[in-house]
Amino acid sequence: MADLDAYGDVRPEWLKALALRARPVPPPPGADHPHRSPRVRTLIRAVIGGEGRPGEDVIVRNVSPGGMCIASRTLQPSCGETLHVALPGQGNLKAQVRWVGDGEFGIQLMGGLDVGEVQATNRQRNAGFSAALERLLGVRPQKERTSSGLRPC
Repeated sequence: MADLDAYGDVRPEWLKALALRARPVPPPPGADHPHRSPRVRTLIRAVIGGEGRPGEDVIVRNVSPGGMCIASRTLQPSCGETLHVALPGQGNLKAQVRWVGDGEFGIQLMGGLDVGEVQATNRQRNAGFSAALERLLGVRPQKERTSSGLRPC
């Protein structure tokens, strides 16, 4: 039998495909983290070390109250490994590696992280850079911008 729309007409193939794509995808079976805390994008230098591992410079790509995404070309921890993170304005934090990817990994903090404090420290550290951007280009990095003032190329 043909697939009919609300008016009793046969639905075209492209409309059927669109309807299938629009359906929400359920989480995979066994997904143990259905709720994720919001992430705050950052580019913060940190130092990470662990048992028998010297501290290495890394870049914190994003933070949440419970963890971070870390980018590193050299540090390749194992899942489940315990690390120590020295983050500006936060001191030393203890964390466990939760996932490992190509050049990056995720850690779950064993204590909380004050994301607002991380943002404030970052703004304070970058104040000179922000002032130079505003003076030279008229751009304010902390100011929320929309695409309404942009022109197409």
